[in-house]
Amino acid sequence: MRKYVTGAILGAMILAGGTYASAGETEWMTEDDVSLGWMQPRMSLEQVQETYGPMKATTTHYNKNAVGYNDTVKIIPTADGKFVKSILVEADNGWATPAGITVGMSIDEVTKIYGSGEVNPVRHQSHHMPGFDYYTYFPASDHTLYLTFAAKDGKVAYIKVGTMER
Repeated sequence: MRKYVTGAILGAMILAGGTYASAGETEWMTEDDVSLGWMQPRMSLEQVQETYGPMKATTTHYNKNAVGYNDTVKIIPTADGKFVKSILVEADNGWATPAGITVGMSIDEVTKIYGSGEVNPVRHQSHHMPGFDYYTYFPASDHTLYLTFAAKDGKVAYIKVGTMER
């Protein structure tokens, strides 16, 4: 009897898992939705410079080798320095996600478009700063890509897109 109940519970969990997206997974999102401005993780830094011009050296709270524009758009390059690993936008400067979310917007706008998101995802939690609420989303087709909104006082304080790849 105990095996039967355990099997029934496990079966129900599997069926439920197939019906709903996992926390943070957004069914309609594609890899193209994980971008800021025209920039996406995995694109070459050469492509970025062809569009936006020369980058300046900058830092983030966790990376001293960042490059970017006007200290409000920061790019973390891959270890080989050739590709974009992540992009961080820290000001309301017109840079937006493809869905139109910018820094300064209400987090309610984010959750209307993307859903509730995954709060404090373990996979990149070490990069989070205290005092912010985090909403992270993954395209269903590629969980190595992410889109994170950091909120403070109900407003988007910064947006980060990136890849978990090294």
